[in-house]
Amino acid sequence: MLNINKKNKTKNKAFEFLTIFSMAFGIVVGSGIYIKNRNEEGGVLDAANNNPYLAIIIWIFIGVVCTMMIISYVEISSAIKKDEHNTTLSWSAKFISRRSASVIAIFYISFYMPILASLGAIFTVSVFFDYGLNNFLQAMGKNTISETLTTAEYTALKVVLSSIILIGFQILNMFTQKPGRYIQTICTFIKFIPLIVVLIGGFVVFFTNNVVDASGNPDSTNSFENSTNKWEFWSFFATIVPIVFAFDGFIHAVTLQKDVENKKVVTPALFVGIISISVFYLLITIAIFIGGNDGNIFKLLNTIFIKVPILSFISKILIAFTVATLSNGYTTLIPKTIESASHEGFLYFGKNAKNISKRKASIISIIITLIIFYSTIIISLLITPLRDTNEINYAFISETISTSTVIFAFIVYYSLILAMVINRKTNKVKVNKIKGGLTIGIINIVILSLFMPYVYFEYLIRPFITHNKDAMICAAGSFAIIAIIAIYYGVNEFYLKRQKKLS
Repeated sequence: MLNINKKNKTKNKAFEFLTIFSMAFGIVVGSGIYIKNRNEEGGVLDAANNNPYLAIIIWIFIGVVCTMMIISYVEISSAIKKDEHNTTLSWSAKFISRRSASVIAIFYISFYMPILASLGAIFTVSVFFDYGLNNFLQAMGKNTISETLTTAEYTALKVVLSSIILIGFQILNMFTQKPGRYIQTICTFIKFIPLIVVLIGGFVVFFTNNVVDASGNPDSTNSFENSTNKWEFWSFFATIVPIVFAFDGFIHAVTLQKDVENKKVVTPALFVGIISISVFYLLITIAIFIGGNDGNIFKLLNTIFIKVPILSFISKILIAFTVATLSNGYTTLIPKTIESASHEGFLYFGKNAKNISKRKASIISIIITLIIFYSTIIISLLITPLRDTNEINYAFISETISTSTVIFAFIVYYSLILAMVINRKTNKVKVNKIKGGLTIGIINIVILSLFMPYVYFEYLIRPFITHNKDAMICAAGSFAIIAIIAIYYGVNEFYLKRQKKLS
């Protein structure tokens, strides 16, 4: 609950406005800008066919879409009472049905959250070694860790360290959440340091004509000058996917309104927050594009601090801490989601599921997350011969499937907005109706209805037409997720019905 000084309503409103604004900014701006903004498989510039102009247009487009969607979710979230769980599952149960809430719970607990928690641990290690320490040692004229060790040894080292990070956060958050909260709070401020450095540094590099290429050679062209100027129809939808990943999490900002006394500040605070995030992302993207030619934020840091490589290394360490919050945050959320799903009767976890303890929920969370973590690593290594390149990448499946989970999440978002619009006619659920909310909701549905089918076709079907092996593997993994969720749902329904008969 936000602590409010009731003596001064104006100050209270200003305080709550700034609190919601800052928390929304902190929740949304995170690892996505680092993980996806690059000219590599799965990155924004790669999806845009190396056309930065197209990438910028899509950044703006997704920013506008998310801004409108946030308005719809403020109305949806207003249906939750103070003593109720304020989660996507609860919204789904109220506006759609219990069964839909069960499907969403399975999706979040079995895939969405564990995959992002795993990716956080994996990418933390990658940032430190692949982008940080190795580059620093190379700049110092020394052998890198990847050169000193064999490929197998280097991969094993990163897997072990990723495991330590993931398991460490899980155990820590199982026994106490105070350290995790401190880590999350501190890193919320830390993550803006390298972003501000990139924002300023990108423009400085451009205006001082110090752009370098991927190999560090001077007098290079930047992303705009190096643009292919290709405007292919499918590239538009392909570019949406990684950018959506960067905005993922905006929906969680809506849950903040439950603890706010002045409800009127919620909508404008979130509205201004998402617009500010969109502008911030846009400026960062432009800085990356004008300061380099591959859209890689880590290489831009090397360019900015080319004469002082230790500062580049320190910046990447700060980024590693930022990415680690993915693991910390989701290893905290998974047990809570399991508790919520059990208490509300969405998932079956035994006879006394509705009274499931935090400890049991945490143990279930650890088991699920580790199964996902090690399964994705093993599969990534096993399928190496089937890929377009024979490069060993133990994080390949977790990186690609993380994108799958995010685009699947938009089905959830779409369903809830559609239910909200229908609720305006049926009044099935009591909500605080927002002025213009119905119009915005309809616009959201139209926009999502237009681009979502193309995104899913581009991501799930088109790879089998173009015969892109990596994309085909990713699509196959996405279909596997759907199949597993369907099986889990069938089993869950069987036990829930049996439990209902016995009670």
